[in-house]
Amino acid sequence: MNSRIVAIFLAAGSSKRMGQNKISLPLGDSTIGSFGLRKFIHSNIDHVFVVTKENDSLNWISKDLFQKNYKDLWTHVPCTSANKGQSYSLKCGLTHAQKTKPLGIMILLADQPFLSIQTINELHRNYLKGVSENSTLPFLAASFQGVPRPPIILSQNTIPSLFKLNADEGARAIIRNHTNLDNLLVEFDNRLDFFDIDTKEAYERAKGIVLNGD
Repeated sequence: MNSRIVAIFLAAGSSKRMGQNKISLPLGDSTIGSFGLRKFIHSNIDHVFVVTKENDSLNWISKDLFQKNYKDLWTHVPCTSANKGQSYSLKCGLTHAQKTKPLGIMILLADQPFLSIQTINELHRNYLKGVSENSTLPFLAASFQGVPRPPIILSQNTIPSLFKLNADEGARAIIRNHTNLDNLLVEFDNRLDFFDIDTKEAYERAKGIVLNGD
């Protein structure tokens, strides 16, 4: 059975609440965007498609990630329609990811830098188990305190629905269409996995987390 799972790394947001391009802000010895990307390409995900605005210089990505041993693990996907909303960035990524004929596609967010390799790999493992037992499995999402949260792995059964999304709709719209989430969620208990950097206050907190190892 094909066990290939790839990921779409959404890095084309407008950062309206932050007031500047948040993925390029310093975090630790890199940037917010690079902090997460470096971990994600070290996980069990087979390949990461990095979706950005069309003219993104990629100067937020650490130089070593362009070297061959890393660069083979990710592909840049510039999206000409990214300014229309997240659904368009998602569809740009899906179009490229589908060419690899994967068993599933994980959606990762560039502003969620503390998502751990362990959490990604556990969701990956549970998805492979779930789809082997139920070929009609629509998706498998992470959950914290009973609430579905990114990341999510989408099955081939669900991909056509994603191409119907508009504006800022994302994978959460797919989750909302399912009233019964039994066997579609994997519960995690590490709050930091789901810490997203949307505001300047959250950014200051993130810098403290890195500095203090919190």
